[in-house]
Formats: sequence, C-alpha cells, structure tokens
Amino acid sequence: MSNGGGANAAGSGDAGARSRIAGYCCDALVNALNGLTGAGFQVTMLDGAESEKMELPLIWKQPFSLAEGAILWLTAGKDLWESAGEMILGGAGVEAVTEEDCRSTWNEIAGQTMGGMAQAMTAELGREIQAQSGGGDTTGPGDREQSAVLEVRNSAQIWRVRISWTAEFAKGCTARVAQVEMAAAVAAPQESITSRTLDLLLDVALPVSVSFGKTSLQIRDVLKLNTGSVVELDRLVSEPVEVIVNNCVIARGEVVVVDGNYGVRVIHLASREDRLRSGMSEASSRLGMSAK
Repeated sequence: MSNGGGANAAGSGDAGARSRIAGYCCDALVNALNGLTGAGFQVTMLDGAESEKMELPLIWKQPFSLAEGAILWLTAGKDLWESAGEMILGGAGVEAVTEEDCRSTWNEIAGQTMGGMAQAMTAELGREIQAQSGGGDTTGPGDREQSAVLEVRNSAQIWRVRISWTAEFAKGCTARVAQVEMAAAVAAPQESITSRTLDLLLDVALPVSVSFGKTSLQIRDVLKLNTGSVVELDRLVSEPVEVIVNNCVIARGEVVVVDGNYGVRVIHLASREDRLRSGMSEASSRLGMSAK
C-alpha cells in the first residue's frame, strides 16, 4: 500500500493545476461533511506540507470522464474516518458504532465528495463531467502521481487527508480553463463596448425560480392525482436544486430556511458569461415590451 507516494511529484507538478484540483476537493469535501453532520467543518490545502504516514488508511479511487486515465485518489487515516463515522452515526442515534460502520460512512462521504467535484468541474469547464464507478482501493496511487495535503478541522479537532491524481486528470482540469481564459482575453475589448448597454439593464427585475426536479406523466396519471398523491421527481434528496433565470440554470444550491421562509444557499455558479447572457436576454425582452 502506498502511503507516502506522490509527495515529491507534487512539488514538481504544475502549481496552478494543483491549486485548482485542491480547491475542487476542499469545497466538495466540506459540503459532504457539513451536509451529513450539520456544520462546523473547514477544509483547506496545506502549501508545502509533507505527506504523513496514516494509520489504517482508507483510499477511495475515482475515475472521471475528463479524459482517458483521469483518476483521483482520496486517502484518509483512521483518525478521520473513525471520528467522522462516530459523529454522523452518533448524531443519527446509533448507540453502538462499529469500525465497519465508520468505514462505510466514510465511503459515503468520499463518494459524495467525488460527485461534488464532478459538478464543480462541469460548471467551470463548460461540459458534463462524470464521476465514474469509484470505490475503495487497496493499492493507492503510484509514486509518480502528483498529490496535495488537505487539512480538515472543526472546533475540536484537526485531521489531514491526501489527494493524488494522474497527469491526465490535471491536464483535463486545466486545458478547458486555459481556452476560456484566452477567449475572455480576446473578448475584453468588446466587453467595454457592451458595458454601456448593460448599465441600462442593471435595474431591470428578473424572475428567479427554483427547480427541485422534474418528471413526465401520462394524461391518465395526471387525472388520477388527488390530495395526498406523491409525484416522484428525477432528483435525489441529496442532490442540489437548480436556480433558474429566464429558463437558464445559473446556479445550483441547497435548500435552507431563513426566518420561516425557504431559501437556497448557492453551492455552484454558472459562468459569469452564462449568467449575464440569461439576464440580458430577459431584460431586453422586457424593455422591448415596454416600448410597445
């Protein structure tokens, strides 16, 4: 089992890709932990931290559809996966929490983390990225893989986890971003031209709706609906809801309650260009109707 592999490779790897990948994982892991425990966790990358040998590490291996061979590993020691399992299961009322229960709970956290990373990459890279058939791994990453150390903390404890990834994963994460940045640089002069038009639209109100999911029903099933009927949607309870403006999904988030009212805490945002395009389309339509 490889417990220290990748520390040297990380130092020589691309700093931009390393920071970006660690950012994806930090955000996804803290969302998974806080989603299951309530709140209180923080996850950050430790610059220049050496990989430490972990006791009884659990290694999650996750291929992504970024590219052929794009794989990421998440490694946690017993101190973290046991503590997380006891907190989550204890909070759910389980009195006798076994080691196997904690392992299973951590695997659920790891799976949710990988799903969150896929969603973040989908939003930023502009194409659908999927986390494909991940699971526990007894071998771990090789010595040549790049890696980073993350610090996980709450008000009482501090733990460390390690992420490692293949060169194909790093390349897939950064290639599209470089294209987007180049396109933005080319379009920069045009932006100053359109800003005067945008200024005229900034005070226009736009309707915002939240989608919990959707489904299709045959007419006969619609006619059968009555008080107490349940319509199953295509979205899992754990999945984020969609924030929609002008029939365009501009963000995804989790439902919260604020002073007795429902709200949405934004987790992932669409690109600024997509949000601007949606807003200007709706605003221009309204201005045109007012002119008539």
